[in-house]
Amino acid sequence: MKANFFSGSSVGVWLGFACTFLARPLGAFVLGWIGDRWGRTVSVNISIIGMLVGTVGQGCLPSQNCGIPWLANLGLIVLVILRFIQGLCAAGEIGTISTYLTEVSSKSIISRGISLVYITAMVGFLCAKFMVFILEAGLGESAMAAWGWRLPFIFALLPGVTAVIGRRALPESGMFLEEKANNSKAVDVSVVEKFKQVLTKYWINILVGIGCTGAYGVLCYGVGVWIQSFLASSGLSSGDRMLADLISRIVGIFSTVMFGWAADKYGVFFVLALGTVATMVLSLPLWILIAADPTSFVPVMLGYSIGFGLLQPWCGALTYHFDVELFPTEVRNTGMAFTFNVAFAIFGGAAPVIALESAEASWLGPGIFYVLGGALSFLTMSLAFYLERKGKIQLSSVRRNPYYGPLGYDKGIPPPKVMEDNESMSDDISSKGTSQADFASETNQARANKA
Repeated sequence: MKANFFSGSSVGVWLGFACTFLARPLGAFVLGWIGDRWGRTVSVNISIIGMLVGTVGQGCLPSQNCGIPWLANLGLIVLVILRFIQGLCAAGEIGTISTYLTEVSSKSIISRGISLVYITAMVGFLCAKFMVFILEAGLGESAMAAWGWRLPFIFALLPGVTAVIGRRALPESGMFLEEKANNSKAVDVSVVEKFKQVLTKYWINILVGIGCTGAYGVLCYGVGVWIQSFLASSGLSSGDRMLADLISRIVGIFSTVMFGWAADKYGVFFVLALGTVATMVLSLPLWILIAADPTSFVPVMLGYSIGFGLLQPWCGALTYHFDVELFPTEVRNTGMAFTFNVAFAIFGGAAPVIALESAEASWLGPGIFYVLGGALSFLTMSLAFYLERKGKIQLSSVRRNPYYGPLGYDKGIPPPKVMEDNESMSDDISSKGTSQADFASETNQARANKA
């Protein structure tokens, strides 16, 4: 992309990358509202189609190699538009899938269920990396730079179409159907009314979610994306970079299962808080290990693949669950999607540029930047803990226990009404079948019979 669209400018590449994140808040709100009004499955189907168009379309654009200046400029403009579409739909995808998995999972395994979002993302990255590696080995650098770069985008058509077909069979969330049946006035509102409702009634929840997502945004793109570019410019071979990233993804996949289990046993708040502390304590030493000898595979593997490979899922996989819990059913999709994606637009979109500039200012700069990301999330969670104990905010709207784990909970605070309603609804659903999916199927069938 750097050579084909941005005249070799690294900053240009990252700015073009960041435009995806600028679209996220808008996409989060629109697709979140669709999910809260017409159903989670409607929103996830729209989002996957949009991402498919945005991804495959990038592989069909004219680049600077076409030799026609105006056509090359047009390709750059359309590239930005397609990235914007990707951002719109990725925002809705993350919010709705996280909401859906939370609502259809058994309460005892919510964290493990929602961790599938992170695991499937890692599997997707692995597949993409493997494809690029095979193409580079088979085509060579010159052919890959000239036209081979298009193939991964175009090949995304196959899994994309498969996902579109598969999602048509997803049952609607029973929790959403119950909310729509019992509280239709709160569900069937316009996008403007929903916007006002979320921002005026849940603005503290939004700020808490944004702050707590900061560490994940910084680690995901300031480490997971930018460090690969840093290692390439430092002279680490492409094979070693590929292997380091492969190990990192594998560590992330298996450790996510462990962190999901821990959150289900000890509470998502407690385990995520430990992750932010670990990020503050370990990020700078891990960066020093990498930066001291970036052309040597062993320190890169220890610092990047294993060290940061553990920190990313620790803060990342659990952030989805934490953000979903902040909102009741009627605004859950909108609230979670908006909160998470505003945080990623701020922290994730800017992280590669900040890491690049901080590295030029001081060789310790990126490490300090990562520490600050962890500190922001830790301080936000500490403040949220204090506010809930004072009765100013409700942090858990789906599973109240376990949540704080060994930190405990102030028993003097009565459960908020939304919590009682959700627990009552969950008991209702359990009495009707073994899962939320069963309840959704029964509800849809009853409506069809009534019609």
